[in-house]
Amino acid sequence: MTKFNNGSKKNTLGVVAIAYNEEIDLPGFLSHLTAWVDEIVIVDDGSTDRTGEIAHTYGDKVKFLISPREEGQYYSDQRNKGIAASESQWLLHMDIDERVPPELSREIIQAIQRKDKDAYRFRRLNYFMHRPMKGGGWSDWNLVHLCKRKYLRFGGMYHETIDLQIPDSRIGQLNKKMYHFNDSSYNERLRKSLTYQEEVIKHLRERGVRVGLWNMIYALCREFGVKYFYKRGFQDGTTGFISAFHSSFAMFKAYALLWEEQNRVTRAQLEKEMESEWNRNNN
Repeated sequence: MTKFNNGSKKNTLGVVAIAYNEEIDLPGFLSHLTAWVDEIVIVDDGSTDRTGEIAHTYGDKVKFLISPREEGQYYSDQRNKGIAASESQWLLHMDIDERVPPELSREIIQAIQRKDKDAYRFRRLNYFMHRPMKGGGWSDWNLVHLCKRKYLRFGGMYHETIDLQIPDSRIGQLNKKMYHFNDSSYNERLRKSLTYQEEVIKHLRERGVRVGLWNMIYALCREFGVKYFYKRGFQDGTTGFISAFHSSFAMFKAYALLWEEQNRVTRAQLEKEMESEWNRNNN
């Protein structure tokens, strides 16, 4: 791969990533980056495994910042901490389970030397159950995660939003895709869904949605129809079906959780009803 010459006048490139218990993915993440980027900033959320130990074996190019999220902070806050700790002119924002193929690395190195662009969008080749996905919405992602350090900040909860202070004419499009390996197993995907549902519920609350039976049925059917048929998840065979059904059931669970919140019956109420039954019986 092409290697930066830090003594030249070329623009410098850093990678910013957030981490929590990444001892399995971190070696692969770091080993394919250290030869051609100028710095790697990892903001750690308080890992309890060997994440920090592994990061420190890759030398001074890797900056490992231990900064657990405080109450009310989200992944976007972690990414912004990484921006603040970086020094490079350009930053590539990644997840620890992402990999840059050689063709994309060469395209990035050339792109950041252009004087007419301040940021670039790129697409992902997303994997589900360790299989590359063609349909089902997996290929929709095309965001600005390569940008000059001074222009980009993140917001939002678990699926971060982008606050970009530059005109569209200054944003380019890369052709090659980032590889996103995603979860190590379907079991991990199920655990993550519990977290992501918080964001869905928050948006439903903000819209003032009152959940009823038909809301839940519609949400489930619509999500499956969009992912499996409209976005052609059927192209991916069994994994495409599992993915679409997983998304639809996750949506159903979010609506069900909000329904329970809006129609909650507490344990204290049940105890009171039981007490009333005994009082009536004794009378």
